[in-house]
Amino acid sequence: MKVVVIGAGATGLAASYLLARAGVKVTVVEAADRPGGLLATFNAGDGHRLEHYYHHFFTHDAEINWLLGQLGLSDRVIFRKTSMGMFRGGRLYPFNGPKDLLGFDAVGLTARLRFGLSSALLACRKAYSRNERLSCLQWFDHWAGPEATDAIWRPLLRVKFGEAAERIPLAWMAGRLRQRALSRKRGEETLGYLDGSLQVLVDRLVEELVARGVEIRAGTHIEGLILEQAAVAGVRTPAGEIRGDRVISTIPTPVLSRLVEPINPGYAARLSAIEYLGAVCTVLSLKQPLSSIYWTNVADPGYSFGGVIEHTNFVPAERYGGRHLVYLSRYLSVADPLWAMDDAALLQLQLDELSRMFGRRIERTLQRHWVFRGRFAATLTDLGFHRRIPRFRSPVENLYVASMCHIYPDERSVNNSIRVAAELVHAMGLAEGAMSVPCGISLAARYGA
Repeated sequence: MKVVVIGAGATGLAASYLLARAGVKVTVVEAADRPGGLLATFNAGDGHRLEHYYHHFFTHDAEINWLLGQLGLSDRVIFRKTSMGMFRGGRLYPFNGPKDLLGFDAVGLTARLRFGLSSALLACRKAYSRNERLSCLQWFDHWAGPEATDAIWRPLLRVKFGEAAERIPLAWMAGRLRQRALSRKRGEETLGYLDGSLQVLVDRLVEELVARGVEIRAGTHIEGLILEQAAVAGVRTPAGEIRGDRVISTIPTPVLSRLVEPINPGYAARLSAIEYLGAVCTVLSLKQPLSSIYWTNVADPGYSFGGVIEHTNFVPAERYGGRHLVYLSRYLSVADPLWAMDDAALLQLQLDELSRMFGRRIERTLQRHWVFRGRFAATLTDLGFHRRIPRFRSPVENLYVASMCHIYPDERSVNNSIRVAAELVHAMGLAEGAMSVPCGISLAARYGA
């Protein structure tokens, strides 16, 4: 069997690896100049690679730990304790466990206790991960109470989902809290990273794919799908046709919709109805750290970022030539003025905001900066989203679909992309190849099969 895989991001590469292990002849077609997708990295100085968008994984992520072992990269894994913070009411609070929660005086004591108990309940009850009918903010308003919800949950969800924050289902939040809870022991969270960045994983995976006979055509755009006798038989590119018995699309569904529209307009319309959020990530190289915290959630209004992720409070600055590397992250609609803001204006805005947060002029310690924008960074997983997720096997014969939407109700991650790839391969009838991947606690791919 010959398979054409469209897209060389985490899902596309993982699916290609599983298919190649099963003896399938695979050709991967990628529009970008190099494989990796949202795992893309840049030179942060002196050849030290860093992801455009922050990455880490959990100790219990069975799928990525399996893949790293298969590729001989287990000895490159770094597991470290990390810390979280909450910026609320103009003050930065540590936010790691019960002791920190008791000291979080941005809300009253009763609100703190209700917040802690309701969060623990949501993280521990598996049944909540299937509640698609109730919004998480409705649930929090009832169980955590209006004070804690308005001070913590509502602003954090608005930063991520904008006006859609009120429509995010409880299932999404339950899966997210469960993953984080399982990575914690006695209030401390341990996270994983790959020494040298995830570029090491991408490079090693590409090397293994090539060794198994997989052809990777980077810098190649898809012009259309080849249709023969009402079945897809490959793809058309500027360099010619690439034939296959099956075609797998791992690209964003609105992009795939344009390829499918001439073949099945109804299905194309359903694909394009899945909404995506963009992401703007500013990366700063500083002479000194902002704080001692790895991940700070910004719950105060008036900031252009929702998270301050100090990467070098996770992986030491010594590994980057003494540079202190910080991500300022924001998910947003591409209609938001921030999306189109000039890089220089965005940088100045965010430096001013950081100076206000930390009470000192941050630009005095700035060495370099980078701004990255991802048009299809996350799906807008509002109420009813699970009904819009397409099946892996599409109504177009020989066309299979596995995209970011299939990760729901979990959050986007490399581990969950591997789980989606495994379930896709299973749906294609290659159960043996799919079953070689251990199944951890990931809820991804629940709605694809």
